[in-house]
Amino acid sequence: MILVPIILWLGFLWVLVKLGVLKRWHLWMKISPVVIWLTAMLVIFLPLNWNAPKAGATVTVGSQGIKPAVSGPVTEVAAQSWTPIAEGDVLFEIDKAKYLAAVNKTKAELALAEDQLSRKQTLLERQAVAETEVEALRAEVEVVRADLALAQIDLENTTVRAPFRGIVPATTLLPSDRVAAGVPVMAFLDIDNPVVNVVLKQNQIRNVMEGQRAEATFKTFPGRVFQGTVSGVFLSAPTAEYTLDGATPEVPEVIDTTYVATLDLELEGVSLPPGSSGQGAIYTDQGTEFHVLQQVTLRMTAWMNYF
Repeated sequence: MILVPIILWLGFLWVLVKLGVLKRWHLWMKISPVVIWLTAMLVIFLPLNWNAPKAGATVTVGSQGIKPAVSGPVTEVAAQSWTPIAEGDVLFEIDKAKYLAAVNKTKAELALAEDQLSRKQTLLERQAVAETEVEALRAEVEVVRADLALAQIDLENTTVRAPFRGIVPATTLLPSDRVAAGVPVMAFLDIDNPVVNVVLKQNQIRNVMEGQRAEATFKTFPGRVFQGTVSGVFLSAPTAEYTLDGATPEVPEVIDTTYVATLDLELEGVSLPPGSSGQGAIYTDQGTEFHVLQQVTLRMTAWMNYF
């Protein structure tokens, strides 16, 4: 971008020499491009780095580990890799035999307990048994009912369903694999809520705040520039944190930390695939008269994405 005014200036001088307005190339004419370059760098392009920072952008999505609530061998895997799955759809099935037997066993115990309670209540009406015996049987019935409810929940949990609309990036689970309760067996991506991250250097973040206008372009959609705003600025890094475990804190390693600004883009019905990369620009409240240069640069990048 900085070469454009220099080329225009040299072309203007060349025309003046050709027309005879200037007899020859003077020393000031030869060094003027350097002066223009230094002036443009100091006045326009260097401040543009923090007044309208442009940096790499990437799309990430939330990932949830699917953890079955019960253990057992897998009998069927319905989920397929990179295929949209609706909320509530079956991901995989766990062998139901043990849990179905537990439900039937508890149902039988409940039927027996209720029958015994009915008999005792009849005897109580005849004053043939103590009321405490009936109360004990009532409590036993309630306990068995609770056991049945838990057994039925375990049976239902043998069918593992999608917690929300999303995709499984890689289905490595196979029938006959044994899964354990509480142990994740597959990743599930929230494709409906992508997060656009712009990774900024330390000298770019100084004027960036939430609510400022932003734009982004991605290689997956060449030629398009998406409008939006800054939805968050995360000014922290793991290397800036101490672990308070009672030990003497280690001296942090000095590294060139980068920070992340998240963008809320108007996607106009477009679905950004997770991992999409591109460029994002944030237009702060400073140096607004030169923001158009960054806008032009970003659009040039968008068209270069075709190649």
